[in-house]
Amino acid sequence: MVKNTLTVAAALLCSSSFCNGFAIRSPMAAAPKGISLTTSRISAVSPLHSSTNGIIPYYNELMEKIPSKKVIDAIEKSKGPVVASDLATSAGISLTQARKDLTTLASLTRGDIAVSSDGDLIYTFPNDLNSVLRANSAKFRAMTTWKEKILPPLFYATKVGFGVVLLVSLFAIFSSIFFIMTSGGGSRDDDDRRGDRRGGGMPMGFGGFWGPSPFDFFYYRPYYSRYYYSPGDSRSRRDPEEMGFLESVFSYVFGDGDPNGDVEERRLALVGEMIRQNGGAVTAEQLAPFCDEAPMPLDNGEEERAYVDESFVLPIVTQLDGEPQVTEEGDIVYIFPELMKTSASKSVLPNRSSEERRESRILRRAGLDEDAPTEVIKRLLMMNGISTRGALERGDLVDILEKVLPEDNSSDVDVDDPTLLLEREYKFSLASSIQTILAGGLGVVNLGGALYLGNLLGQYALYGVRLPSYMGLVQQFFPLLLGYAVLFNAIPFVRNIWISRQNVKIQQRNEVRQSWKSLLEQKAGSVKRKMMAAARFGKKLKQLGSGGRDIVFDTSKDFAEVETVKQKDDMKEFDKLLEEKAWE
Repeated sequence: MVKNTLTVAAALLCSSSFCNGFAIRSPMAAAPKGISLTTSRISAVSPLHSSTNGIIPYYNELMEKIPSKKVIDAIEKSKGPVVASDLATSAGISLTQARKDLTTLASLTRGDIAVSSDGDLIYTFPNDLNSVLRANSAKFRAMTTWKEKILPPLFYATKVGFGVVLLVSLFAIFSSIFFIMTSGGGSRDDDDRRGDRRGGGMPMGFGGFWGPSPFDFFYYRPYYSRYYYSPGDSRSRRDPEEMGFLESVFSYVFGDGDPNGDVEERRLALVGEMIRQNGGAVTAEQLAPFCDEAPMPLDNGEEERAYVDESFVLPIVTQLDGEPQVTEEGDIVYIFPELMKTSASKSVLPNRSSEERRESRILRRAGLDEDAPTEVIKRLLMMNGISTRGALERGDLVDILEKVLPEDNSSDVDVDDPTLLLEREYKFSLASSIQTILAGGLGVVNLGGALYLGNLLGQYALYGVRLPSYMGLVQQFFPLLLGYAVLFNAIPFVRNIWISRQNVKIQQRNEVRQSWKSLLEQKAGSVKRKMMAAARFGKKLKQLGSGGRDIVFDTSKDFAEVETVKQKDDMKEFDKLLEEKAWE
């Protein structure tokens, strides 16, 4: 009776809540008594189309939420069934977001779902998940095309174009100053020359030079073509020495992005694995090395250093479905029952040795993936004319790669340390020192020239004189040239102040996290007592779907097959009980 009740509940759960999101196959065999299945309730549902006519299907497709690339990559790397807790730990997202993403992907790819006896959902996706998504979702195809083929060259052209504007501004300003000075425009008391300036030979002569477009000479075509020789994912991580001058101009003014853009994903991934390694029960002190608002710990091991206010752990506890529990000693322990369920046979994020973390950093600096094959590393070295003679193993190639890469000053901390969360400090620019000085110097020269040219043009404006030809064009657009020159110098100045303040905050947060880590390693006083109490709440990691024993419903199988497996398992359990009774 209990068995049939579980089967009924699982079938109704899947049919009523998930039929619109999954490709549920109709059972080939008769269902058990008490279960009424119709083709209208369980059927192959198209993931993209609706019976509604008109614009509604296209609107729904446009508004559908496509999971991030990191989520899709995490599922593909799992190479097997996936549950929400595994995805949250590997992709660094909340459990709520993991459930939503799994539901969306199952709908788009017609994935299968299995229900355990405890009501947990286990998802199975095609091996070529990206290919299936491209085939089934027009929005995914459009987003992939935009992010991989359109946005990178467009952004690169924007950066190069900003440097071109600086060169054009310098040319326009100083060529105007030169022709005004050589034509005698700097004399304030010679009014007779104003008539010559209206129709003299200088404007006509320069007008002939102006021709079709002098900007053709300054268009930086060769550097834009270099983009197509760089891998898409590694372009943003290229060696600063490879950055062209026009790119360095953009880097000098606007910087190179947030070095901690992935901090939230890293935080949840590291915390999730730490919680699993501690049996799903941890204390606030164990969560502190991963938090932002944790206070600085007091003297090591003192009882009075225990904090009553543990609100700094709430963001993590909320996102990972944690529950506070009070121990007999009055301490608070946070348990995470959902994270202690997995479909994987091993840890999703195993602890890596220092050598493995070093290799990952070197490969990322070279613009390669962390799991890049040995052949790819060797090919990269050979393409750059670097000898690999004597390199017999992968580690030898990594050592050669480390030697030829420039010194990495992007961070002074090991952000790959799994025992705490460390943030990278901002850098003013990833361009080389020479490029940064050159860009800043040209910006100052451009501003000085703009101010001087404004003084010269002010003399013409005083008499209401409109300059002809090219000079008139410069006179008309001078406010834009002046605004560009001012902002070119003001933005880096303000940004440098902002970066200094942000780095101070980052240093403080890193220092607090490292202090908590040191305190945990000592395990003294109240810290030791609370960790021992948390260990009593810990549980073993439960593997779901192992051998199909705890599966009560599976959309990839019919009811008869699932029922047969369950009956065999029940018989084995019954035989085991009989043997135990016989020995008694």
